[in-house]
Amino acid sequence: MLAHSSQAEPIDSMRRDSVLHRTSSAEVVAWVQRSGITRARGPVRVPGQIEAGILDRLCAPVRYRGQPLGYLWLIDPGGRICDDLFDAIAQAAHHAAQILHYEQLARRPLHQALSNLLSPSPELRDAAARQLLDQTVFTGGSVVAVVIQPLEPASRADLEAVFEEGLSDVSWMAPAGGLLEVAYGDHGVLLVPVAAGGDDSAAAGLARAGREAVFRRLAPLCAAPRVVAGIGDPQPELARAATSYRQARLAARAAEAMPGNQGLAAWRDLGVFRTLTQLPAESVGAAIDPRVVALLRSGDHAVIETLETYLDLGCDAKATAEALHLHRGTLYYRLEKAERISGIDMHSGFDRLAVHLGLKLDRLGAR
Repeated sequence: MLAHSSQAEPIDSMRRDSVLHRTSSAEVVAWVQRSGITRARGPVRVPGQIEAGILDRLCAPVRYRGQPLGYLWLIDPGGRICDDLFDAIAQAAHHAAQILHYEQLARRPLHQALSNLLSPSPELRDAAARQLLDQTVFTGGSVVAVVIQPLEPASRADLEAVFEEGLSDVSWMAPAGGLLEVAYGDHGVLLVPVAAGGDDSAAAGLARAGREAVFRRLAPLCAAPRVVAGIGDPQPELARAATSYRQARLAARAAEAMPGNQGLAAWRDLGVFRTLTQLPAESVGAAIDPRVVALLRSGDHAVIETLETYLDLGCDAKATAEALHLHRGTLYYRLEKAERISGIDMHSGFDRLAVHLGLKLDRLGAR
């Protein structure tokens, strides 16, 4: 949903969801696609669905030189809009197409500036920061980066559109100059100004909102999508946003592997994952101790889960038994079985460290 007019009754579920949530359900998306509007070149009547609470509509595709940019919808219960108005509706759709096309052109320099701001080149970063500040696109001082990305593979074209729309859902609520967003082929980035005193708590709220928005956009494209978010440390000036961005990308990589964080991780809270996430992805498997590999290959998930939980809880048998709802005897049996399978010595601090790191590396690699 890009814009909407005020409207008296009747209002149906499709309009309500579009206005309040800026999205529609998978069932509505499928219904829209079946209606033939993707192939239409002019206004078409779209019958409603009484059982789904959708009223009759008239739809005019919004195209610029044949390129689809959106749709103009008019709620029309009972077909009260006469055919004589089709030319006026088509003209309105044409005007909308021109506006959207020019908005796209205007966004290209901004997207390039944001890409330069996050690039490895100090010269590009400094120039981009000056441009964004001179144009008052960003009015804050300190900045923190938020990275949002899905875990399931999808086509690059689909994902880029998902991120553009999902990040837009978040940024439209922020004041002008208060938030920057950029969509890439496999992740999206929010640059959030930090309040006076270094309070970056707003970044966590925007990260959660961004995850939810991208999840909603992905839901019609794949079953049970998983989306994670990472938050970097605040940086004192916009020119250093790339540092927070790199940290946020690593935090997002760890978000799924860290227990109990619900898909959201901050760089400052990563602990040992600050080190593990900086290993090249292709080196993760080689870095796992062979004894851990033997344990993983056994396929005994109950033993692996018990051992990892035991190590996570500082080798506290009582806490582990309570967390896993196990009898203490079952716990010790599984730990002994882990020793037999892998050849580790649970009384050795070095062996426990090797196993613990290996299990966490496996989580990163499995993701």
